[in-house]
Amino acid sequence: MRHFCTLFDHNYAARGLALHRSLLRHCGDFVLHILCLDAATREALAALSLARTELIDLEALGQWDSGLREARGNRSALEFYFACKPVLLDYLLQRDSRIGRVDYLDADLGFFADPAVLDNEIAGSSVALSPHRFSERNITRSQYGIFNAGWLSVGADEEGQRFIAWWRTLCLEWSGMAVEEARFGDQKYLDRVPVLFPRAIALRHPGANLAPWNIDRCRVEMTPEGMAVDGKPLVFFHFHNIKRMLFGIYESGLDDYGATLTAAVRKGVYRPYLRDLLACKRHIAELPRHLRAPLQGETVALDAGALLKQVARTARAIARHTTVFAAS
Repeated sequence: MRHFCTLFDHNYAARGLALHRSLLRHCGDFVLHILCLDAATREALAALSLARTELIDLEALGQWDSGLREARGNRSALEFYFACKPVLLDYLLQRDSRIGRVDYLDADLGFFADPAVLDNEIAGSSVALSPHRFSERNITRSQYGIFNAGWLSVGADEEGQRFIAWWRTLCLEWSGMAVEEARFGDQKYLDRVPVLFPRAIALRHPGANLAPWNIDRCRVEMTPEGMAVDGKPLVFFHFHNIKRMLFGIYESGLDDYGATLTAAVRKGVYRPYLRDLLACKRHIAELPRHLRAPLQGETVALDAGALLKQVARTARAIARHTTVFAAS
């Protein structure tokens, strides 16, 4: 059985549900351990009775790790969420000796193939990391770290647990958003991992963590077997920076990275994800009002001026050819 973990609050609930939906489609025997970052998320997910999941309360994690409790009061919400990652991994591996490995997943990932295709690469490693593989035009973003903290895989062996303890200590000490020489959030610490942990590996598979910052260095195609990246299966995509515009139109976020939204990527990557996202939003909308309201946010009516500005933003995004119509 595979063990995945993720974390999200009410703002990312629909994305977290879309991630879960993609795992159900592509991964066989697994458990997704979800750290619910607020009570509204915990209550809504419990009501949905999701298959193959375990819900973990933030309060329970804080009781288990006093350092995390202290961190909650000395940083912003996002910085605190960064600090939760290594503590969550530690909690899962320490609590259950039957778990041999855990993969951390950001809530905005979507799977397109069985992650078993990565097993040969990961086998025998204490830690598996995902290089950003920045395209040439995005190389300056290396200041944020060589590796992307949106996915990593950690073994329950002695070196894997040493890595978690090391990362936990650093993140509880500082997980700020300022870019410094040796740290940024929870992510830049990972630059040091290959030197400090001999059995750590960097994934080479081009279809693992395909993202806006590296997609334009790859050949992405639709094949009879599914989406392919440089001839290998697309395993999972990182839907970073996707934004809803007007009339069911979503901005892919690729333009911010100078990447092109090709016909194959629009049809084979973004549209399937948006179908999942909208299906998950419908499931949330079917919940009793007191459960769904915190996850849906307030609907604010736009005045004429604000509406015109949003229409203009949507038109500019369409002109850049980086939008996807969710219903198409």
